[in-house]
Amino acid sequence: MNTITTYFDFESFLQDIQSKSAQIELISAENYLRSYIADNHNPMLVSNTRVAFVCFSRSSEVFLTGDMTEWVRNIKLEQISGTQIHYYIGEYESDARLEYLLQFGDDKVPEPDPLNPYIVHNGFGPNSELAMPDYRRESVFDPYIKGKKGDYKLLEEFTVDSKILGYQHEIITYLPPNYRISSEFYPTVYIQDGRDYIEFAIMPVVIDHLIRSGKIRPVIAVFINPPNRHIPDQPNRMTEYGLNDHYVNFMADELVPFIEINFRAEKNFQQRLVTGDSFGGLISAYAPFHRPDVFGMGYSQSGYHSFQDDQLIQLYNTSEKKPIRLYVDIGTYEETVGADMLPEDETDFLSANRRFKEVLAEKRYDFVYREYPEGHTWGNWRRHIIDALVHFFGKNT
Repeated sequence: MNTITTYFDFESFLQDIQSKSAQIELISAENYLRSYIADNHNPMLVSNTRVAFVCFSRSSEVFLTGDMTEWVRNIKLEQISGTQIHYYIGEYESDARLEYLLQFGDDKVPEPDPLNPYIVHNGFGPNSELAMPDYRRESVFDPYIKGKKGDYKLLEEFTVDSKILGYQHEIITYLPPNYRISSEFYPTVYIQDGRDYIEFAIMPVVIDHLIRSGKIRPVIAVFINPPNRHIPDQPNRMTEYGLNDHYVNFMADELVPFIEINFRAEKNFQQRLVTGDSFGGLISAYAPFHRPDVFGMGYSQSGYHSFQDDQLIQLYNTSEKKPIRLYVDIGTYEETVGADMLPEDETDFLSANRRFKEVLAEKRYDFVYREYPEGHTWGNWRRHIIDALVHFFGKNT
């Protein structure tokens, strides 16, 4: 299923409406466009690689910002004289999936496109989604493509005390189908930013779907919630995920034993996967490196590998190869991430991940590396969780 299924000859429409001068003709043309978008939706596919973003607004200025601008600049839409039509024609890869917002007026807060029903949530609010015609959707997300968040129906919540960190940690567990009536032991996935992966990546539903459809072996998932979620108080995800040995040791020496005492999890480093995105991707690549005795697998989604002048990359480069397996992916629209938060020379996540790939290849690690025409968003991460889980836990692996 794709969000765009038909082409619209927008250039011909522009030529036609720009040739009109009578107000009644302009209104008729504008109403035609409104009706077309209502029956289809915005943005409109102009060709296999070109789309027209359209909005109707009395505002004299409308701006577009999103993955296509790396979220650091605005594109001003052009207004058709005598109408409320504002538009911009962009060109992207035929399989790109991009998120964006519109800003109605120079001093307004960007908001989702009112003409586009496709929404992806994140920690800052909802974004509108553009999926190009060759982007392949997964049916498991069909109930969520218009903005529904993931829920906690399949999950159990616990609190784990940590002597290593000096404070408690909230964790949420997913148990596979038939767990209660089976005596089987299962591989385990340890997930950073737990509630975000539950609500925005719909990960428990994804895992359940993959198990029930026979695409992966049954696994236990442990969603780890950082303290002070989405607020700047410390400790928080940044203090934990910034190559923090104490946090990795908490996972290895306190959380893993807690899980394996209370659940039938395999006590085998080769059956434990750590995963996360961005800062969480950084620590997910570091945890197997620092504690390969406990974590045999790591999955970094859009990892912040430029952190502190490529510190993680240098550690991999200057150390003996560890007996671990890695999966690394990144969006090609991630050349400027966190421009208002990170050091300027660390915002190019794409280049940093490519440098990481070079080191992993040179050291002959067992790894997979993927790039996708997407941005630093949950829509990216939730889709490609599927690829990594099948790689690590597919029934033929």
